[in-house]
Amino acid sequence: MKKWQKTLRKLILTSALLVLTVLMTAGCQDFGTFPSPELPEDKPEATAPTTFISSEDRAVLAVYEHLLNQAESYEAKTYLAEFSAASNNWTAISELYKDGSNIWYVSVDMSGVTGWEEKSYWQQAGWFAYRDGRVIPSNRLQANALRIEADLQQLSLQTEP
Repeated sequence: MKKWQKTLRKLILTSALLVLTVLMTAGCQDFGTFPSPELPEDKPEATAPTTFISSEDRAVLAVYEHLLNQAESYEAKTYLAEFSAASNNWTAISELYKDGSNIWYVSVDMSGVTGWEEKSYWQQAGWFAYRDGRVIPSNRLQANALRIEADLQQLSLQTEP
C-alpha cells in the first residue's frame, strides 16, 4: 500500500472516532447523566401470589392450602384433618362471568352418603378460587364454607392450657 493511502485511512479512522465521541457526549447531555446504582431499601416487599390456577386439581389444592393457612393451632389442624378425611368428593368447575372474567367454583358434596354422622355443614360447601390463587368462601350451599372457616378461626384463637 502506498503511504498516502495509509495516511488517508488513519485520517478517516481518527475522524470517525472523533465524531463518535462527540455524538456520545452530546447524547449523554440530552439524557442527563446516568443514574448511580441505588442501594435496596430495607422495606418488606408485597408478595404477589405465585400460584396461577389453570386446572381443576390445582383449584382444589388451592382451597386445601387456603384452609391449611387458616388452621394455626393444633386443634384447628386436627379439625381440618377430620374434615378432609370425611369429605373426599371434591370438584372444581370453571365459571365464566358476563364481564369476561372466570373463576373456579370448588365444592365438596357428600350429600349422597347415607347415615352421615359428621357435622351437617361438612356435607356440602363451596369456595371460589380466583386464577391468581386467592380463595374466598362461597355463599352457595347455605354458606357452609364460611362456617367451616369460622370453626378454623375459632379453634386457632383458643389458647392452649
